[in-house]
Amino acid sequence: MPRAAKKHRDAPGAGDKSGGGQNWFGCAYCQQAFPGKKELEVHQSMIHPGQPFSSTPAPMPEREQNLLHKAPVAAISRSMPLSEVNRHCVPEDCWVAINGTVYDLTEFMDRHPGGPTVILNWAGKDASKMFNDVHKGVKIDQYLRPEAFLGSLGVDEQLMTESYWHSLRKARIEEIREELKRLDCDDDPPLPRKASSILNLLQEKGLDQDLKAQLQRLETQKRAALDVEDFQKAQDIKLEVDGLLAQARVQLTASSQVSSGIPLSEVARHNKPHDCWVALQGLVYDLTEFLLQHPEQRNAVLAWAGRDASPMWNKIPGRFPSSTWMDYFMRPEARMGEVGPEPQVDAKTQQVAQLREELRRLEGPSDEDIEAAKAGAARPGAAGEASKLSEEARFPRLKDITEGKELPFFTRAEVAKHKGSPDGHPGMAPYMILHNKVYDLTPLLQGHPGGDDVLLSRAGTDATKDFELFDHSEKARVQRDREMLIGKLVPAEHTDWAMEDKLGGEGGTTEKVAADMARYARYKAVDGIIACVSLYVYWSVKKRKPLSRLTYSRGLRHLHFIMAVGIFGSLVSAQAASRTEGLVKKRYLSLHKQTGVVMLVALVVRVCLRMMSGIPPRFPGHPIMKLIETQSLRLFYALLLVLPVSGMVNEYYLKWAPGEETTGKVGDDDHNAARAKKAITIHTRMGRFLQLVWLPFHLGYTSAYHYSQGRGVIRKVSPFI
Repeated sequence: MPRAAKKHRDAPGAGDKSGGGQNWFGCAYCQQAFPGKKELEVHQSMIHPGQPFSSTPAPMPEREQNLLHKAPVAAISRSMPLSEVNRHCVPEDCWVAINGTVYDLTEFMDRHPGGPTVILNWAGKDASKMFNDVHKGVKIDQYLRPEAFLGSLGVDEQLMTESYWHSLRKARIEEIREELKRLDCDDDPPLPRKASSILNLLQEKGLDQDLKAQLQRLETQKRAALDVEDFQKAQDIKLEVDGLLAQARVQLTASSQVSSGIPLSEVARHNKPHDCWVALQGLVYDLTEFLLQHPEQRNAVLAWAGRDASPMWNKIPGRFPSSTWMDYFMRPEARMGEVGPEPQVDAKTQQVAQLREELRRLEGPSDEDIEAAKAGAARPGAAGEASKLSEEARFPRLKDITEGKELPFFTRAEVAKHKGSPDGHPGMAPYMILHNKVYDLTPLLQGHPGGDDVLLSRAGTDATKDFELFDHSEKARVQRDREMLIGKLVPAEHTDWAMEDKLGGEGGTTEKVAADMARYARYKAVDGIIACVSLYVYWSVKKRKPLSRLTYSRGLRHLHFIMAVGIFGSLVSAQAASRTEGLVKKRYLSLHKQTGVVMLVALVVRVCLRMMSGIPPRFPGHPIMKLIETQSLRLFYALLLVLPVSGMVNEYYLKWAPGEETTGKVGDDDHNAARAKKAITIHTRMGRFLQLVWLPFHLGYTSAYHYSQGRGVIRKVSPFI
């Protein structure tokens, strides 16, 4: 039995060829067998209605055994489900389904006339509709190499289920691994591992992570250059990649040029607009410089980049490739040599290369790369309250920071991988996208006024909406760009926030309906607050007393009530803000500030009235109780004063304190940030002390004491009784 069958026997629904495996579910009323219990239940409910569920052990049917023995040639290679295509969604492994056929467009991506990013946007998806709309009547097969054709989309449901297809794929992976292990163990030393291209190298499981990150970064810069047809820059990046590989002592497949000529396998490696070789009528030409000088000829030439274009010779006179075209355009220096025979490769090396290529395709990208690609594809939605103007239009000083700098490009998928702590894996420092720019959050950790948890919770994502909600000052934005800006998104992945805001305000979308409902609820809440305040004023005027008594007793009770509203409003809004995000959090924080100001004003007026009143210092009672009440109230007033003042100090140093550009002193911005953080730390700690210690203690002992003396607490506090 093949190893695939042996490995697959333990999976649900597997058995051996002799029928000894009893892992399938057989129907007790007929001869049908199914790999899972659910399939058998559906079968009996439809074919044997009214009969109770009954299962008997059964071997794997002969049809499935034949499929298993032929895997992956018959069962895997000929057709595949869309779920398998979805897995291959990264630049190093880009599959696309078009009109019922699955293609590997990884090699073709860089020579696509519309740029590589257009193809990347459809990586792992069915792009049939888009392709037919844009390229109606175009036969894609003539632009691709034969190995780019992977199979048909979809599996025959009468033959196997989608889950069973993946079971066959996993079984074949185990079989290849065992075969490679055997071949490597037979060698002493082991066979050297060489990749045929950068993209294949990036899929090597044992590749150094730092080297992989650098290569992926350079590949991103190259794709961004190809998108804007900057072939010279792409050529410079290729040289930089070659230097990086040489420095790391990583070798791609060695050049195969021999004295007898250049083999087509070597020509195939030069298949990019910035590195274009073409074989024609037994000769090899380097057309890289030609493409730079004749952009109108790019599509016709790039269709045969890295290939032998002889089959198309003189098919279309006057166009590439034809004798008239060669006479008019071709220069002698473009000729590199004759096409030579392929170098001799021993059978074992060829077998290992074929197995590794098959293993690479079956395994696909890592789970981490797939998650990052999906996270990058999830663009932010309508901007809501994000500004309709670009950030640089609102804050002109930001242009001075980036002017003259050549920032590297990042993709959203690359940024999505950077969501951990800088103490984690090297190169995985937390990144964030703001206004289509990429920032390294490391300098801000341990120094962000809102705490590190806020930053790390949005690391690896586009946090532009949340950033704009909190009205960061120009000074904070300038300091952010100076210290943390490391790159920008590739142009094809930019979000036009002004357009998003415009679209978000039009149409009857679900988000708009929800926003209208929230706005209506806010209006009604404001109406309710106005009604409560009006009723409060009415009751106060109706039960008013002469001014002296108002100052003596009832006025203080009014202020007590207002202070209580401010205290509990501040505490509740702070707790609500800590449990929400985005616009909701901003509104709770705004409410927190407003109720804090109400509390401070009531405290100041209350102190003034208290000093003018003739109320005895304390109620009669035991001296110890008087001492406790006195010290508790003093601490209470100190807390009520420190809390709003510390919050105001934090706002001042964050937004209004003069910085380095105003004072001319180096380090003022850092000092302001440190003072702001210290103020918010004091504010947070004092708020927790008030909530968790003082309020339970003071309210508990005063209520108990006054009830023990026969005094009602409600009567003592209420201004209406």
